[in-house]
Amino acid sequence: MPSVPAPKAATHRPRPPLLTAIAVVVGVEVLLLLAGAAYLVHGLVVEGSRAPLAGLSVVLLAVVFAAGLAFCARGLLQRATWARSPLVVWQVLQIAAGLPAFTGGSPWLGALLVVPALAVGVGLFLPSVSDEVGR
Repeated sequence: MPSVPAPKAATHRPRPPLLTAIAVVVGVEVLLLLAGAAYLVHGLVVEGSRAPLAGLSVVLLAVVFAAGLAFCARGLLQRATWARSPLVVWQVLQIAAGLPAFTGGSPWLGALLVVPALAVGVGLFLPSVSDEVGR
């Protein structure tokens, strides 16, 4: 009877602090998306709307994006290679949404969108993170 090789013991390498920090920033982005959705719901309920279906569609889209980002942050913590691509795309979209706020009179909103997006976008390509993700 052939012998069955013993399974390899899982080696748990410590997660680089930068990888954890990036996942935490993405988690903050998730919370901000959910806060924006809650603000929209508040506006729909308290102030009313002439187009409640459009408002609810935006709320639903924000919740779906938040769930997707949370899933990607979890994948990043598990060192999944697939998690990087959607996160990079989201950061680019977030920067594109935040830049006009600087000239539109809301620099605080622009900073709230652009600064974390730049931090995550750059951090995902640093060697300590890119070498670790996908191992």
